[in-house]
Formats: sequence, C-alpha cells, structure tokens
Amino acid sequence: MKPLLTERTHAILIGLVRQGGRHTATYLQQLHDKLQKAVVVPSDAIDPDVVTLGSSVRYRVNKGGAMEHNVALYSKNDQEHQTLSIKSVRGLALLGMREGDAFTAWQSPDRCEDIEIEMIMMQPEADGELLRVQALRK
Repeated sequence: MKPLLTERTHAILIGLVRQGGRHTATYLQQLHDKLQKAVVVPSDAIDPDVVTLGSSVRYRVNKGGAMEHNVALYSKNDQEHQTLSIKSVRGLALLGMREGDAFTAWQSPDRCEDIEIEMIMMQPEADGELLRVQALRK
C-alpha cells in the first residue's frame, strides 16, 4: 500500500527529516518509509478519499471504538482532543492513506497498532467543502 502525498505535504515531511534529532527512532523510521514509498501528486490532483493535512478522519485502532481527529502539523493545546499531529507516530501513519485501508503502524520497537480508516469526513486539498453529512448521521 503506497501512501499518496501532495507536493506540499511531501515538502513538510522532508523538513521533518531534517529535524531528525527531535523525534524517536521509531518515528524517524516510519517517516523515512513513508517518504520512500510515497506517490507525490499536485494538491489539485489528490483523491478525496486520501488523508491529508487538514483532513477530518474517522478510524479505529486495534478494532476498538471509532475515533475522529483532524490531522494537522501541530496539535493545538485547546484542541488537543480533536487534532492529531503528524509529528506523532499515529498521525504520520494516517497521512497519505485511503478510506478503507487497514494497516499496522509501529508505536515503538515492541508495540504496534492495527489501524483501519473508516471515513474521510472532510479533505481540504480535494474540496474544502467536502463533508459527508449523510454518513455522519449513521
């Protein structure tokens, strides 16, 4: 499964690589893997079912309850429970993946999470107004 990244997001991830020492070894390995496997496209060519920066996504971890987060570069203190930073292992794992994807993300060398993306509720690069209201009513 190859992650799909916009040119802008790819450039941001390259910047995170350059900051290397500020992240765990697990995070840096995941970051390098994501960049190596990624397909990079212009922002206006990204599919609406791909997690990008600014996306609102519903997903499950280890078949637990559904969680919803806005994927962001930074987690704002006043919105910490609503945002998931791509500077976290889980946030990075979601970035570039598609609705319906199920995959394993390593949190540390001895702990992994099985993640399933249920829905991209809003994805700003494809369409800033895309919101699946009918799905939210389920």
